[in-house]
Amino acid sequence: MSSNMKMAEAMGKSTKVMVGMNKVMDPQKMGKTMQEFEMANTKMQMTEEMISDSLDDILTESGDEEEEDAIVSQVLDEIGIDMAGKMVSAPKDKVGESSKATVTDEEIEKQLAQLMKS
Repeated sequence: MSSNMKMAEAMGKSTKVMVGMNKVMDPQKMGKTMQEFEMANTKMQMTEEMISDSLDDILTESGDEEEEDAIVSQVLDEIGIDMAGKMVSAPKDKVGESSKATVTDEEIEKQLAQLMKS
């Protein structure tokens, strides 16, 4: 019996707290605010998706690289530079790779001795 009384008191206190909260925070206004937020959020998501799709379309357009290559070739032709012919004779080793393996200690010592004589 005493547990029923304590339960009734607790329920009464809970009811008072809920009534107080309803006075402080109007549930209808809160519901309206939540609904407005949901609509704005949905609109923002749709806008973000449209912008993302537009950017993807713009950035993945084909033909841009070919057009750039054609313009660069035209400019080089106008100023008389033949890139294809010069690139054939360009070294294919990595930078500094050919000079690493060919110099010996004796050659370095000879160069040092010549520098000291000068």
